[in-house]
This record gives sequence, C-alpha cells and structure tokens, in this order.
Amino acid sequence: MADLPPDVVGKANECLLDSLCCLLGGYSLPIAGVLDGFLDDVGSRGDVPILGTNRTTDPGTAAFVQACLINALDFDDIYRKGHPGATVVAAALSVAAHVNSCGADILEAMVVGYEVGGRVAISLSHMHPRKTVHGHGTWQVFGAAATAAKLLKLEARQSAHAIAIAAANAPVASVMKTVYGSEPSMAKNNFGAAAQTGVNAALLAKNGFEGPLDIFEGETGFWRMAGADACDLERLTAGLGRVYEIREVGFKPYSCCRILQSSIQASLRAFATAGVDSKDHAHERLVITAPPIVCEPPFNNPAPADIWAAQFSAPYAVAMALLGIEPGPDWFSEEQICSDAAMRLMARIELRPDMGKPDPNSHHVARAQLSLKDGRIFHAEVKIALGEAANPLPRSFLEEKFLKLAERRFGSDRSLALLKVISGIGNMASLQPLFAASVPEIPGSGSFGEMPRDVLLVR
Repeated sequence: MADLPPDVVGKANECLLDSLCCLLGGYSLPIAGVLDGFLDDVGSRGDVPILGTNRTTDPGTAAFVQACLINALDFDDIYRKGHPGATVVAAALSVAAHVNSCGADILEAMVVGYEVGGRVAISLSHMHPRKTVHGHGTWQVFGAAATAAKLLKLEARQSAHAIAIAAANAPVASVMKTVYGSEPSMAKNNFGAAAQTGVNAALLAKNGFEGPLDIFEGETGFWRMAGADACDLERLTAGLGRVYEIREVGFKPYSCCRILQSSIQASLRAFATAGVDSKDHAHERLVITAPPIVCEPPFNNPAPADIWAAQFSAPYAVAMALLGIEPGPDWFSEEQICSDAAMRLMARIELRPDMGKPDPNSHHVARAQLSLKDGRIFHAEVKIALGEAANPLPRSFLEEKFLKLAERRFGSDRSLALLKVISGIGNMASLQPLFAASVPEIPGSGSFGEMPRDVLLVR
C-alpha cells in the first residue's frame, strides 16, 4: 500500500466507511429478515462473519448477503456507472475475514477492485442512451473478483483466470426488468450475485480452475455478453498506475437513485430562496426540468407503492427531502409512503424533460421552478449534485451519515467506537477489532435480531 498515493488510500477508507454505514442501515429493512431466513435455508457453514451480526458462513455467501444489504437502501456509492462499493466492499470484507488479512491489505484490495471493475465498465461502449440490455452487476463482478484475488494473494496467471471465470459466470444484465420494469423489485442490480460470483471465481482460480483468458477479445467477447455495442480495449489500461478510478467515486446525501440527487437539491434550493416551508402549502406548483430519463418510468411514478418503487420515484424523493425526513430507512416507512403530506407535495410536482444537448461538464443537471400562490416565481439550478466526485461531500458528512445509520443498530457509544475502528483500519494487523466491534448485543445465537415491520417491502 506504500506505493499508492495518500489521497487514494484515504478515498478507499471513505468508500469503506460509506458502504459499511449503508450495510448497517440495511438491517432496518425487512430484507434483512429475508436474508436471515435465506442463511437458515442454505445451511452454509464457514468462518466468515457477516458484519453487524453474530452469524458466520462461507466467503461467497457472506459476500452475497453483505452486497445485498449495502445496496438495499440505494444509499451506496456512485461512479461513472453503477455502485461499485456494494460488490467490492462485500468481497473485501468476506475474503479478508477468511484469510485474516490486515487493514492495509483490505484497503489496497479495494483500490484494485474499484480499478478493475471501473475500467471494465468504462470500456463498454453503448450507441444508444437507453439500452435494451443494461446491468451494473454484470460488470461489477470484476471488482469483486479482483478484490478477492488480491486478498488471496493469487499469482498473475491465477488472477487472470479469476477474472475470466468471473466473466463467464457474470449475472445477466437484468436492470431493464428489475429497475426500469413496471414494478421495481428488491432484485435491483443483482449485486449479491455479482459479489458472490466474483469471490467464488477467485477461490476457484486459487484451486486450479481455469477460464477463457481471451474473454474480452473478438466478436464473442465479454462486451457482447454484457449487451454492449463494442469494447474500447484501450480504456482497460490507459493511465494505469497514474489514473485511479476510485477517485471518480462519489457518495449520496439522499437514499434514492443517483440521477435524482440534483432534482432534490434544486428543489430544496428553490424553496430556500423563496423562504417558504413546503409544509405551509404556500406554493401552487414545483416544476422540475431534468434529463428525459427522470420523466419516464420508473422515475416519474407519482405514487410509489413500496420501498423499491420509492427509491426510483423523483416526486417521492423530492417530497421526502422537502418534508425534512431523514434519508435512510425512515424514507421508506409505511407512514411516509402512505402519508397525506407526501401525497399533497407529489401532486404539485411536474416533471419536464430537458431536450437540450447535455452539458459534458454536468451530471444529470436539474432546474426547479417554484410558483407561489401569491404569484411570485423562484428558480434554482444544480449542474453537479453535491456528493458527486466532482462536487464531493466532506469527510465529516460521511461520518455523520455513518453514525445516523449505525446508531439504529448499535446505539451512540458503540457506533462512535466502530467509527474510530474504521478510521484507523489501515494500521490494524488484523480485522478482528472491526468484526468484534460490529457484533450487536441481541438475544439468541445466529439471528440478525428483531426485524422492523413498518417498512413497505411488498405491495
């Protein structure tokens, strides 16, 4: 790790911090109970602890469960594409525990995972903005495989086979059904399958299993499997060792899809400029002009019926922010999803597609026009949402985000202690302090603990 630039190491620690707080926040959703039951059924045995519980299992299953939890709130990190932390961090935690890695090793392996996964992602070329075939988990399998290979200390050829095995077994690109379909579901980005596949690929390569080493080449290469139109092979290695993809990772201030963040922030800014409270009903209409995709299903849903639809609904996300509801599990409670206050706000939101030429220096630019009942009109624009790598959140915000989510599981004192452990993980000879600090004080042996019942899991 001594060869890595200090800012890259620091960014890896922030990525770990953000993913862990999202993982812990996931325990406040009913999906945690689903995964608890899944572990009972598969009967998997192993030495790998699932962070935040007193359960252990094998590395692949642990990666699956932890990746699902990291992405459950849609609060996890963002990149040029996808949410790489869900698969990279899940794999890192699982394999590092299995082989008893030190803290420096896990941070270095994460950098490798973000690098390999990210480069594969940006090498895939698409000629159409809305793809018929689309899936982040399909390429994020490489981040998990590379992270696992690094922690297992595989030789170069073994690592190449791990990548090839992962590619040959990558989950299909299903997002056009699981997210953009008529009913968004908990399957979402299939990050659990991607993390598990990547970890198992590395373990297979370690034991002599082989894959097609020409997996990226020719008309039948991985790019074709992933539904891309072509592959820019030069982007796989351009600037390697100098340009680090982890620097392009951002973090979300709101628990909803990345493309909605700027619409939320523009709306908040318009209300702040007007000096009115959304709860006072002083406005007639809020018009949000955003990229066309925001104005199409599932993002234009004016009345989401459950947590999964709510995570991708622009009107709902804006309403939650305007009402001052804490991002995270509280956004998705039955009380909020069915609240009259949210319904009234969503009824006054109009989405308009921005048909202008996209600004290459902006990210999902959004403009808000707020019309008050007294006739006054206020405008606000957000070109690059706070939280994007080009407009980063301070470390203090990430620490506050961590504490808010961790306290739901551990309480204040233990959450502060866990934050301290994560902040100093690069100097630890073992990850044992991390896992020890994250075992909740819950009754019974082998349980995720008491699961919430007030979050809308299904219709």
